[in-house]
Amino acid sequence: MPLPPPRTPEREEIATLDLAVTTTAAPNAHTQKVLLLEDRSDFRQVIHDYLESRSYEVSSVQSGIEGLRKIMEGRFDLIICDMMMPKMGGEMFYWAVTRVRPGTRNQFIFFTGHKNNPRLDFFFRRVHATVLFKPFTLSALDGAIREVAQKISRHITLNSVPQYPTNRPPNER
Repeated sequence: MPLPPPRTPEREEIATLDLAVTTTAAPNAHTQKVLLLEDRSDFRQVIHDYLESRSYEVSSVQSGIEGLRKIMEGRFDLIICDMMMPKMGGEMFYWAVTRVRPGTRNQFIFFTGHKNNPRLDFFFRRVHATVLFKPFTLSALDGAIREVAQKISRHITLNSVPQYPTNRPPNER
């Protein structure tokens, strides 16, 4: 027996519900902490506001020196860093941070307006950097954040290989 053709319901047949939806995070959810380094206040504010709208906890600074102070105060899940800043640029900041916190080397996103700069290109290749070239879209920033998250998860997976016990004492392993 064939089904009857679909029909549009009458107004009285349609039910509507008012739902109160909250946007708070789950109690055990970890809020991602981001350190943002950019010397231009207008650009820094746009990125800061965007990241906060995406539920990141953002600390923004205008120089590598201020960024180092923040790194020494606490840990960050993601570091978004301009390459050209006064006093301490992105490359010097990267080397200083990874010296005191080696585990952060995969947590960086660099951005620059200097495309095709051989010195920067060499640095980016050397550290396997995730890079955005100005101007970039906010969706490109989202993509870079996903790329860094994948790098971090690959690093964790590779470093979490179980250590099997041996018959040798610990000082001979």
